[in-house]
Amino acid sequence: MQQVNSSIDINAPASLVWAILTDFESYQRWNPYIGAILGKPNTGSALSIALRGQRRGVTCMSSLLTQVREPRELRWRRRRFAPGVFTTEHRFRIETLPAGGVRFHQSEQIKGVFAALFGQRSRRAMEEGFHAMNHALKARAERMHDGHVATGNSVS
Repeated sequence: MQQVNSSIDINAPASLVWAILTDFESYQRWNPYIGAILGKPNTGSALSIALRGQRRGVTCMSSLLTQVREPRELRWRRRRFAPGVFTTEHRFRIETLPAGGVRFHQSEQIKGVFAALFGQRSRRAMEEGFHAMNHALKARAERMHDGHVATGNSVS
């Protein structure tokens, strides 16, 4: 088994970060790593995900949304070949911080007999993609939150 993790602190409420994260239709406008997701943010939904890679271009994959816990967690799983051969689980988790804001966690767990073939270059590319997405999510959420605060609108 292998795991790739990335997290970032965001000065915005969990509900706003969740709204951005589950607005799959907007990904193409702001997300440098996941260029598009077709599907609905509902447990059991089939997703078609287009990943943007700096070295490989766009990679499309099919996944199953396995968990949706608003506004805290979103997970999908992709299985290639037969069960136990190569399975990935992608997870987004939003943790509310005591001082305000949230910590956004993104991870992917790679399991199965082919997991050992997931090399350092692939791992580095995935980490770079996670970091790029996390920073773009932070910028978007904080910009939207600051706009709501400046206009006096409440964001729950």
